[in-house]
Amino acid sequence: MTHHSRILVVDDNEAIHADFRHILDRGARQARLASLDDLERALGGDPLPSEPPAIAHELAFALQGEDAVRAVAEARGDDRPFSVAFVDIRMPPGIDGIETIERMWQCQPGLEVVLCSAYSDYSWDDIARRLLPGDRLVVLRKPFDPIEVRQLAACLAEKWQRGRTLADKLRDLEVQVRCEVEARMQERTRHDEERRRSRRLEALGQLAAGIAHEINTPTQFAASSLEYLDEIVPALASALEEQGACLAGIARNELSIAEACSRADKLVFSEMLADASQAISDARAGLARISKIVQNVRSHAHLRDQDCLVPVDVNEQVRAALELARNEYKYDADAVVELGTVPMAAGDPGDLCLAFVNLIINAAHALRDKRAAGGGRGVLRVASRVTPGFVEITIADNGNGIPREIQDRIFEPFFTTKPIGQGTGQGLSIARATIVERHGGTLAFDSEVGKGTTFTIRLPALAEGGAS
Repeated sequence: MTHHSRILVVDDNEAIHADFRHILDRGARQARLASLDDLERALGGDPLPSEPPAIAHELAFALQGEDAVRAVAEARGDDRPFSVAFVDIRMPPGIDGIETIERMWQCQPGLEVVLCSAYSDYSWDDIARRLLPGDRLVVLRKPFDPIEVRQLAACLAEKWQRGRTLADKLRDLEVQVRCEVEARMQERTRHDEERRRSRRLEALGQLAAGIAHEINTPTQFAASSLEYLDEIVPALASALEEQGACLAGIARNELSIAEACSRADKLVFSEMLADASQAISDARAGLARISKIVQNVRSHAHLRDQDCLVPVDVNEQVRAALELARNEYKYDADAVVELGTVPMAAGDPGDLCLAFVNLIINAAHALRDKRAAGGGRGVLRVASRVTPGFVEITIADNGNGIPREIQDRIFEPFFTTKPIGQGTGQGLSIARATIVERHGGTLAFDSEVGKGTTFTIRLPALAEGGAS
C-alpha cells in the first residue's frame, strides 16, 4: 500500500500530538528506528528487524474543535480533503469532540472519524443519538495501543479512498447513463418525428393523388364542352350573318319569303343552339363537380361556423341517408333499421345526412367485397337510441372487417384501400370532420377481421323536443 492520505489529529494536549506523530509519521518513525539500530550496534547486538512498508500519511493537528472544523473546511475548499480524523472527546475550554464531529461532517460528510474516548465520557447510546454515525465513526478507548492507531489509520484511509473512487466511478457512470439516455431519447424523438413527417407526406401524396384523380374527369368534361362551343360559335356567327342577309334581301324585294325560309332551313340553326345549350350545361356540371371536390378538401382545414346549426331530427336524416345510399347496398345486403325515439340534436341537416351516407356506403362496400369473395348476402344494421346527453347512432355491417394495421389511418383524407377509380378515401374523413369537429360529437368504431365493423356516432342532444 503506497497511496497518500491526510489525517487530522484533534486534541487539546500537545503531547498527544507528539504521540500520534511518532506512531503515524513514517519518516519520524524510521529515523527513530535508525537511532535504535545504531545504539544496538554500539552495544554489540543485532539491529532490530525492519517494519513492513506502511501507508504514507500527511498529518495535521488542531488543539481545539473550532480549529479542526476550520481546517476541514479549508482542506475541502482546496480540494485536499482529509481522509481520517482522530478526535478527542474532551477539549476544554472549547467545544467537545461530539460537536466538533457534527460540524466537521457538515463540511465534509464522507470524513472517517475515530473518536478517542475515556470509559467515563459518553455511552455509545449517547453518541449514536447525537451523531447518527452510520459507518463513518469508530470509537477508540483510551489508553490505546499504537498498533490499533496504525491499523485504524490504514484501514479507514483505504476505506475513504475506495469510497471516493467508487463515488467518482458512480458519478461518471451516472453521467454516462444520462448521456446515453438523452441520446436514445433524442434518437427516438428524431425517429418519431421522421415517422410523423413520413405519414404527413404520405397523406399529402394521397391527398394530391386523390384530388388529381377526382378533378381530372370533370375537368376533361368541361374542357370538351368548351372545345365544342369553340367550334360551333363560328358556325353560329355565319348562320346569324346568313339569316341577316335573308332578312335584308326580303326587305329589298330581292328575295321572296319562301326563298328566304328555304335558305334558313338549310342552316339547322335551332340544332346548333340546342347543342350549344347542352355543351354549356355539361361544362357547368363539370365545374360544379370540381367546386364540390374543392369544398370537401377545404372542409378539413376550415370548418363552417357552428352558429348556423339548427334543431335536427336525426332519425329523419338517417332515413334519408338510407334512401340515398340504397343503390349501394340493395344488391349485397339486407338492411335492418331500428330507430328509437330520440331527441333533437343541434346540427346541419345536409351535412349530417352526407356523413351518414358516407358511413352507409363504406359499410355497403365492405358487404359487397365479402359477397364477391363468396360470403353471401350480408346484413346492414342501422339503429338510434338515447344515451345521457347524446343521440347515439350505430351503423354496423358483417363484412370482412378492417385490418388492425390500417385502423389508425382510416380517417386520413384520401386514404383508401380500394383500386384507383373505385374510391378516393374522402368519405370517412369528411364524416369525422362533420360529426366531431363541426357538430361537437364523437365518431368511434369497433372492428374485427372476418366479423365486421360497427361505427358509433354520438351527437349532443338538445334539452327539449324529440322525434320518432
